[in-house]
Amino acid sequence: MPSHAKPHRPSPARKTAALVHAIVATPRRKLAALAMAVAAGPALALSASLPASAAVPAHPAWKSSAPFGTWHTGKFDLYNNEWNQSVAGPQTIWGYSHAHWGVQSTQADTTSVKTYPSVQENYRNTTLGSLHGLWSNYAESMPAASGRYDAEAAYDIWLNNYQIEVMVWVDNHGQRPAGRVIGSAEFFGRKFSVWQGSGHMFSFELSGKQASSGTGHLLMAMDWLVAHGYLSTSDQLTQVNFGWEICSTDGQPMDFTMTKYTLTERR
Repeated sequence: MPSHAKPHRPSPARKTAALVHAIVATPRRKLAALAMAVAAGPALALSASLPASAAVPAHPAWKSSAPFGTWHTGKFDLYNNEWNQSVAGPQTIWGYSHAHWGVQSTQADTTSVKTYPSVQENYRNTTLGSLHGLWSNYAESMPAASGRYDAEAAYDIWLNNYQIEVMVWVDNHGQRPAGRVIGSAEFFGRKFSVWQGSGHMFSFELSGKQASSGTGHLLMAMDWLVAHGYLSTSDQLTQVNFGWEICSTDGQPMDFTMTKYTLTERR
């Protein structure tokens, strides 16, 4: 999977992974709808896609068209993150808060991931073994399913100072994870495939109805990797992101909107 630079301090390892992904881009193909399976409890809230916002609001609390524009808002950052700069097109991020924000993005009709606008929280000295829960509530919208674009809404979790990446896809339109399937998992009756890309990069691809809103228990994904020998309880949480990997908008400006986001850990 691609890598996504941290605000102000993109690490060499993450930039290298980003270049690898840009060169070895996976072909687009339309996949079956995906669903969120990593749930905080047996119930998982699913809903039909919300309409994407019509345009950048006239007077948001903050907006930026800078490739790495960042807004520090409480414990969260909003981050424009046009990390694949050699091919990324224009993108404007706007926000009222960490829980209500969006982007208008214009990306060429090619297969590589161009941007990953996201809300993120950074962690220090937090091992997986010290956590008894890590879950998130969200509601997001992408352009209409009939639109000509390739993107997915996904969590992006970094561990060990950006050496390990774990993604959880919740709303996919035309994308597939990089690498190969290494197993399957079932959480609360929902099944999904687990993929491994190059190195320590993992993606949870969920099956069933897409989830434009829901509750995800992210620790369960990492616990699966621990149980199967890919992670250790001594691995340290570095950063948790949620946003959209945007590959293509067919060269037209398209809107992606977040209307709810929480991230909670229990120690």
